[in-house]
Formats: sequence, C-alpha cells, structure tokens
Amino acid sequence: MSSALFPYVPPFVAAVILFSRFFMDFGVSLGLVDKPNERSSHTSVVPRVGGIAIFVPYLALGLILHLINADLLTNSAAYWLGLAAIVVLGTLDDRLNLPSSIKFLIQFAVASYYVLSSGNYVDNMYGLFGMGALPESLGISLSIITVVYLINAVNLIDGVDGLSAGTSLLSIGLLTTLMGGGEHYFSLAFIGLGLLVFMGFNYSEKRKIFLGDAGSLGLGFVLATLAMEFLFSENNHIAHLNLNPVIVAVLTLGYPIADTMRVFIIRLSMGVSPFSADRRHMHHVLLDKGFTHFGVTTFIMSVIAGFVLVNKFLAPRLDSHLMILLNVGAMILIHLFVRHRSVQLRIFWRSFSRSVFNPVKKVWNKYVAD
Repeated sequence: MSSALFPYVPPFVAAVILFSRFFMDFGVSLGLVDKPNERSSHTSVVPRVGGIAIFVPYLALGLILHLINADLLTNSAAYWLGLAAIVVLGTLDDRLNLPSSIKFLIQFAVASYYVLSSGNYVDNMYGLFGMGALPESLGISLSIITVVYLINAVNLIDGVDGLSAGTSLLSIGLLTTLMGGGEHYFSLAFIGLGLLVFMGFNYSEKRKIFLGDAGSLGLGFVLATLAMEFLFSENNHIAHLNLNPVIVAVLTLGYPIADTMRVFIIRLSMGVSPFSADRRHMHHVLLDKGFTHFGVTTFIMSVIAGFVLVNKFLAPRLDSHLMILLNVGAMILIHLFVRHRSVQLRIFWRSFSRSVFNPVKKVWNKYVAD
C-alpha cells in the first residue's frame, strides 16, 4: 500500500466502528435483522449490518481518494460501480428477501458489466487439462459465470460467526500478495481492516452483528474481481513461481468453491434443487459435531492455510493434474476425519483455540465492542 494512503487508515477504522455501533440500533428499526429459524445457529434477533458498516466507508473512501488523487487508485470504474450495485442488492435482500430470480439477474448483469468493461477475464488455462489460450467468447462467458458463482458461494458459507469474513480476509491477503501489491493493497488494507473490526463485533456477546447479504455478496464480488485480474494472462503475476495460476486461484478461494460444489452435488444426487436450504455445509457439520462458532472458523481457516502452504511447496515439483488429485484426496480425507473422529478433533481444537485466541477476544470486548 502506498504510504500516501496511511493517513486514511485511522479515520477508516473509526468509521467502520462508528457505523457498526450506529447501525446496531438503526438497522433494527429498518428491519435489517436476522431472525432465527430451524437452520440458524443463533437463538436471538441479530442486526445484519456488518456489510454496510464495512462497504459504505470503503466506497466513500474510494470516491474521496479518486477525487483527491486518482493516481492513488487504479481499480477500474467497473469494480467500484459493480461493488456498489452488489452492496445495494444485498441490502435490499436483507430487508425484502428478494426472489432468487431477481438476484441472479442483477448479479449476471453486474458480472457481465465488470468483465466486459474491465477487460479482466480467464483467457488461458496455462496447460491445465491440455488447454491453453481460450477463445475470447468462451473466456468471457466462463468468467461471468465464475464471478456469479463466487458471489453466491461466499454468501452460502456465511452461516457461522466469522467464517465468511475470516476466509475472505485470508483469500484477499493471499491473492494480493501474489499479485505483488500496488493498488491491490488498497483492497487488502482497507477491506481487511474492516473485516477485522467486523469480526470483533461478530464475536461480541453484547453487541453482535452479522455481515448480512450486503457483506457476504460484496465480499464475493471483491474476491471474484481479484481472481479475474489475477488470472488475466497479460498480468502474469506468478510466472516466476512455476505455478499454474488457475490452480493457485482455485486453492486460494478453495473453501467457498469446494463446499458449495460439494453441497450442490449432494442435493442433486438426492433429486432436490441445488439451491434448496439444508444443513449440509461443512460449518453445519462441524456445529452438529459440537464445535463452537469460533472453533469452526479457526479450524477451517487453518485448513485453508495448510493447503496453501503444502501446495506452495509441492506444486513446482509435481504435475498439475497430480496436484488436483492430491488436493481432492486430501479434502475427502479431512471430511471423513471430521465425520468419524469429531470428538478427538473437537477437544483438541477447543483447547488450542482457547489458549491462542481468547485473550484477544477479551481485550476487544472490553475496550471496543462493549
């Protein structure tokens, strides 16, 4: 991140904190709340305003910086306008529970506008499955579908405190680091700081808030656009690492991609709609096995980090297709272990997470959230 952006960090963090506290009460009066149902993992009404608290200051800051010095930001207008549209869509959905058809139509329109206007899309498979450069029409179509898929995948994993925020923070950090910084650190620094502030409130016992669809759909759009820019061959961010960019992107965004695909396959095999609601997501499985919300989030984030580190070491040494098989096999083994060794895993992880993270939670609740 440019040193010229550092002075904006304190006011941005303060704005996210103030917006979070303000919309806790105001959001309730507006009807922006999550009421518990049979699939919920909470038992009381919680404001769904975390996304507003993060993205309103973020979008405002982007506009201010653009007016003051446009050279500080090189994100395309398609990125900012697309993100604003998705956040508005999510806010309306939080309030009105919009029909799925309307949401998909708007998401496809925004994704199409971003891909066509920014020029960032998947144009090369880099030898994966024997494919190289893709025809422009195929690459653009594939990219639009991928953007919509990621927007919804991040939304679908937002069922446990801190999970969407934590995994998105990790993915944004990894992609931004691989892309070498520059304007991408704007997304990392400010959205990352906003997510950390949100997670503090999300875990607060007295002032809990949820991301809401404004937050989870917005995060999905941010991740999708980062992935498109990462995969566009002219950018060629990791040529020096001898890694396949498509595999790297899938691994970096692996949890929402894999968990959503796994649940879709299970539902289709049962003869029901892939979009039908149930408790088959991995976070539901872990909760049903006795994990706490905090335990679920820290466990899944640790697994993601482990996958990335192992793949970073092995990928330059092994064939890409073998890496895919190894990763799929590892995911199946982890799933089986969670299913059949949940007691031992839960006891170990609860002890570990308490010793590492509880002191941080206590400080936050004492001095900021409460």
